[in-house]
Amino acid sequence: MTRSGSDHRDDHSANVEAMNGHNAAIPFNAWLGAEVISATDEGVRLRVPWRVEFGGAPGMTHGGILAGIIDLSAYMALMAARGGAGPTIDMRVDYHRSMVNGAMFSLARLLRVGSTISTVEVIVQDAEERLIASGRCVFLSQGRKRPPEAIATET
Repeated sequence: MTRSGSDHRDDHSANVEAMNGHNAAIPFNAWLGAEVISATDEGVRLRVPWRVEFGGAPGMTHGGILAGIIDLSAYMALMAARGGAGPTIDMRVDYHRSMVNGAMFSLARLLRVGSTISTVEVIVQDAEERLIASGRCVFLSQGRKRPPEAIATET
């Protein structure tokens, strides 16, 4: 993925298949049912099918679900460019429209990929491309290093 004329892809970048494999292995992502449908210079697009558990107040998607989709989408953009990132350290979400009973589509675009922090913007739309929510996520650029035996005990 390129942004502002500079190439952010590195040797650790991931393709759509690898990103979907990652999502299948993460319980929350798998529960969401999120599918990366493309990773291009325009950004990373995801599709999230509707689940009855996404409902909040009548006629609305719960805001936490939309925030989760924004966070996941932003991480996928960094995974496409760099193979991943560290944890989310800041996130802003704006809710624009209510919706239920329909697939949601997100587009995540890199704003800045730095050696310490990275910033990604995300929009979430319905099938008719109406804006449902938007947000911005800031990540530590590198995850913490854990020995393999620590990772094995976490699963």
